[in-house]
Amino acid sequence: MTTSLHSLIAPLVALSRKAGEAIEAIGRDAFDTQRKADDSPVTAADLAAHQVIVRELPSIGCRDWPILSEESASIPWSERRNWSTYWLVDPLDGTKEFIRGSDQYTVNIALIDQNRPVLGVVEKPRTGEVWIGEPTRGAWYQADFDEPWQALQVRDSLPLRLVVSRFHRGASTRRLIESLPDVEVEELGSSLKCCRVAEGLADLYPRFGPTSEWDTAAAQAVVEGAGGHLVDCEAWKPLRYNTQDSLLNPAFVACASLDGAWRPFWAR
Repeated sequence: MTTSLHSLIAPLVALSRKAGEAIEAIGRDAFDTQRKADDSPVTAADLAAHQVIVRELPSIGCRDWPILSEESASIPWSERRNWSTYWLVDPLDGTKEFIRGSDQYTVNIALIDQNRPVLGVVEKPRTGEVWIGEPTRGAWYQADFDEPWQALQVRDSLPLRLVVSRFHRGASTRRLIESLPDVEVEELGSSLKCCRVAEGLADLYPRFGPTSEWDTAAAQAVVEGAGGHLVDCEAWKPLRYNTQDSLLNPAFVACASLDGAWRPFWAR
């Protein structure tokens, strides 16, 4: 890939904001909610953001880069396996949060090269906040479109600060929380949990339940750009993308440090 990643950031941020505006324009009409094959909800807002992104992404970077979006995820492995560089998109991450009237949903756009996220943008439509990450260069946050960009840096803290899913806190997560001394726990939706780690406002986000590749790619770029890690819970290696037929992630953890104060309690 010869395209300068830095040159892609401004148009990607603009596109993420445009997709966010499309979500906000739809509103939260629960009667528009449908169910996908995995019983997860999809709304008119998911589809509106998807349409904006897939229409305009080809004008950013290389026009030949394919696009894999949650709302068009039926592309067969026989075709995907030949992709070296492509866009990986979640037009509305946190649909359940959107439906319930929360502001904890995001637009996620990632560029994948050689199975690794090399650039990621996470936008929070209700507030206009944006997080961007380029793992080899850094990560930044913008509170609104006319605010200055702020560099992000992970950091460890005591007491430990844990961030977890509001809807997917299973038995493994509960056991981990119970084993950690004096832990502070915050519930958040969507990729905002990873953004908390990147901002230095959380030390650890464990996820044992199922997620898909579009749920994590952009956020992984942000966490890694801020100096953190997003790794699978078995090999403790960074998540990789488009390496198999399934688009499901293994259990993973996003963290400020792989040797953080939480690690001795992990297997308990």
